[in-house]
Amino acid sequence: MSVKPIKTAIAGLGRAGWNIHGRGILSRRQAGKLDFEVVAVIDPMDERLKEAETTFPGCKGFKDWQTFLKEKNGAEFIVIATQSVDHGPMSMDALKAGLHVMTEKPMAMSVKEADKMIATAKKAKRIMTIHQNRRCDADLHHLVHIIKSGILGKVFMIKQYGSNFARRNDWQTLRKFGGGTLNNTCPHTIDQLLLLLDSPVESVWGDLQACVTAGDAEDHVKVLIRGKNGRVIDMEVTSAYNFSQPHWQVMGTLGSLRSEGDEFVIKHLDPKKLPKLKAVASKAVPDRKYGVIGGEQLEWQETRVKAKDPKFEVNFYDRLYDSIRNKKKLFVTPESVRDQLRVIELARKGTKFN
Repeated sequence: MSVKPIKTAIAGLGRAGWNIHGRGILSRRQAGKLDFEVVAVIDPMDERLKEAETTFPGCKGFKDWQTFLKEKNGAEFIVIATQSVDHGPMSMDALKAGLHVMTEKPMAMSVKEADKMIATAKKAKRIMTIHQNRRCDADLHHLVHIIKSGILGKVFMIKQYGSNFARRNDWQTLRKFGGGTLNNTCPHTIDQLLLLLDSPVESVWGDLQACVTAGDAEDHVKVLIRGKNGRVIDMEVTSAYNFSQPHWQVMGTLGSLRSEGDEFVIKHLDPKKLPKLKAVASKAVPDRKYGVIGGEQLEWQETRVKAKDPKFEVNFYDRLYDSIRNKKKLFVTPESVRDQLRVIELARKGTKFN
């Protein structure tokens, strides 16, 4: 069966545009998947344009954005992988020019800008999606499955932690370019956590600090999210701590889960073997002891499961091809990412990074 390749342009040939999307499409083609073809690139650096033209036969390089929009060189779809502050305006330009669009995260600088992008895509009758590829992660979907299985009881707290100690001085440390950890690292994390929250967001609290990187943007982020279902999300992403902690921690009424490398470790109780517990109203506690009056020995069970179950594997570009060519349901809708931007805005409130 022949495949009609999607003629693709890439705006920005930096870390994401070249390393993720350019090389990603090249790898697909080398593996025999000819569903995407790079026909145009946009970048201010001559050497990067030449590299792309050499790597992708028939590709044309453009230094000027407006010139590309007029010529396109056959492009019908574009990846926006420029500095964060340009994602919104360039996406809307491309949609108005008749292109399907995938923008890198963050989708926009505000909910208001995101709403404009969504309206522009609808008016242009073009697909707009955001490269929230971490929504494809097998461990995320496996974790959702474990929580829904009920093995942990009612889950009331989920923690996700990510840290290193790393100094930086590139454009992502400057607010004028849309820099900062909350805009450029946390969109992946928040996207996953909103899926695990399994509820509309009720409240958000954030603490943002600039600790070890240059520039004027935050590099330490702590965010607490409460859902209307009572579940709480605790997210910490920092560039100022060089000890490891479990990436995932989940607390439920029947047990706990944490990640240990490629495994989820679950310690849980069998509800059928768990005696009902009633509070004792006596003012005096026998022997002044803590715990259950009369004593209790809980029968803990430990289960270890591979964190990445193969049946949950999803490929972002496979899904995108089906949406553009076969009109299948979009894997990442802009409306779902709008919720993420609302969390980011609320996390900034009351901080100097508002």
